[in-house]
Amino acid sequence: MTLAPPAALHFGMPADDAPAPGARPVIGRAGRRSAAGVVAADVAAGGSTPWAIASLVAVNLMPLVGVLGFGWSTFDLMALYWFENGIIGLFAVLKILLSRGDGNGPGAVLGRLFTAGFFTLHYGAFWSVHGLFVMTLFGGPANRAFGAMDLPLGFFFGGVGIAGVALQGGLLLAAMGLFASHAVSFVGNVVLKGEDLERTARELMSQPYGRVVVLHVTLVLGGFLVLGLGGATAALALFVLLKTGVDLAAHLRVHRAEKG
Repeated sequence: MTLAPPAALHFGMPADDAPAPGARPVIGRAGRRSAAGVVAADVAAGGSTPWAIASLVAVNLMPLVGVLGFGWSTFDLMALYWFENGIIGLFAVLKILLSRGDGNGPGAVLGRLFTAGFFTLHYGAFWSVHGLFVMTLFGGPANRAFGAMDLPLGFFFGGVGIAGVALQGGLLLAAMGLFASHAVSFVGNVVLKGEDLERTARELMSQPYGRVVVLHVTLVLGGFLVLGLGGATAALALFVLLKTGVDLAAHLRVHRAEKG
């Protein structure tokens, strides 16, 4: 399984080296383009839908309101972003079940069901252990998190119990917003456009890990940096903006790859 890094901006392209038709514009010292122009070009090239991008940005900035207006802590942000990884896994299961790359015969249907089940267990274990890590290192009620992992099949599905412990009040509303954002993207890009459904179930099973691992590394490093700065409001706000940028870059890259 190859882990794909998020899309990156490239620097230093001469102004007279015009990109090929349909190519994503490049940011350089000469002929700079705004981030909005890059996103617009991605949409025009079929990389994603405007509604999906708008909802992703808007919902990702909701935690900024929590930080500036309600005093959210490092743990609050880490718990919310960890929960989002679970949402990504849920919609990956739905995409596997809807895939057409293996055909429509009885064997293909059984294969999709098996792949979806295996992915649920594998990804669920990854997500649950990550949740335990967040609860333990960033100030959550670790004892209750360990209790969720001790339940039957807790190693695979303990994350559901951890989410119930971690997401309260305003965090729960923000989590619902994240779910709605991913649902908009799924309906717009997958259900209506049929994006990526011609791939096999095995290909789709490996797809979420690249994005999630990049987000995981970003969150862990950013979380420790914020803790090192004493959880200052400015540091938390920058953390939110960093995560939003990484998430948008990963979203555009994934959907460009699927379009191609």
